[in-house]
Order: sequence, then structure tokens, then C-alpha cells
Amino acid sequence: MTTVDIRRTARSRGLAAAIAELHGTLPGRVLPCGPTGCCVLPEPALHDPSLAWTGATVTAVDPAAVERLGTVDTPDGPLAAIRYRGEPDPDGGQAPRTEWLAALAELRLGLSEALLDTTMAHLGDRRSGDTVLLLQQMIKGALADAVTEQLEVRVALTGTPPPPDMLAGLHRQITMTDRMLLRLLGASGFTADGPGLTVNASELLADAWIGGEDES
Repeated sequence: MTTVDIRRTARSRGLAAAIAELHGTLPGRVLPCGPTGCCVLPEPALHDPSLAWTGATVTAVDPAAVERLGTVDTPDGPLAAIRYRGEPDPDGGQAPRTEWLAALAELRLGLSEALLDTTMAHLGDRRSGDTVLLLQQMIKGALADAVTEQLEVRVALTGTPPPPDMLAGLHRQITMTDRMLLRLLGASGFTADGPGLTVNASELLADAWIGGEDES
């Protein structure tokens, strides 16, 4: 399975299916935690894990060090948020952190593309006077900006994964694009079961795996 497949799953089937698919690409039962020990995963992925990543370091899991932080709501059902507080093992080897961050960016890009689809359908059904909102100049310009941002991210993710600092920037670019699209949706983007729920969960994924790193 490729990261492009993960993006397509995210766009067509949603966040929960995509993150489960992404976690399924890892060998064994792994908690792929970020630099602060946090991760967001489907509940089944938390059952009897054997290894944990703490940033780029691999360590054997101490069950007592797994702290549940709560749940992250998505339209497809809740995900579990945890923090692993175990000590890193300097001899445990290196986690494929760069590849994971790139795959996660592909996943979030797929969600962003689905948000674009939703936004365009919404604007195509709304009118201001005699004009469909989708055809208004300012709306068209904002949508063009969003598409440009998404294309830039897709191109940057093509081929060899970029270095972690660049990947962090791509994740911020996806977040900015999603917020831009949510503004175009108006109030409908922030209802209890609206697209804002997925955007919030997508941002939390990035916070979990990138948070704590230098973003300068």
C-alpha cells in the first residue's frame, strides 16, 4: 500500500478508515507516538501494543506508561488519544518517523481534498441574488488559492519524503488550507456533525505527531 492509496482512502472513506489503514501498514502492534509521546489511533490499535515510538526512538511498551487522554470525535466515529510516558530506549533503534509524517500528510491532504469537494458542492447549491455563489469572483479566487495550496503539497510529497522540518511546514499548509475552506462554508462548516469536526480531528493528528518540535 502506498501513501497515495492512503490519500485516496481519506478522500473517499474518511479519517477513521484512513488512519486505521495507515496504522495497518506498520509491522507488529506499534504505538507511533510523536515527540511528546502523543498519538491518535483507532481503539483496536491500542490493544496489547508491543512497541512504542517516542519521536524517532523505538522502545518496548510499558503498559503502565500508557495514559488515555480522551477521544477525538470524527464523523466516522471516535478515535482514541493517548500519551506514552515510558522512557525512550537508546538501544531500541530508530523509528521511520520521516516516512510516517509523509504518509500522515498524504492522509490529511486527502481529507482536505474531500473538504474542497464538499465546499464546491455547497457553494454550487447557494445563490446570492441571481448569481450562484460558486461563480462569484471572490469565491472563485479563494477556491483557486485553496487548490493551489493543495497542489503544492501534493507535488512536495511526490517521490522521496521531504525532511522533517519541511514536512512540518506542509502540515501547517494543509491546516491553513482547511481553515480557508471552512470560512467559505460559513456556519454550515461548524455544525456538530459538519466538516469542521473532521478539520479539527485532522489538526489534532498533526499536533500529536509534530507538536513539541521546533517550528522556526
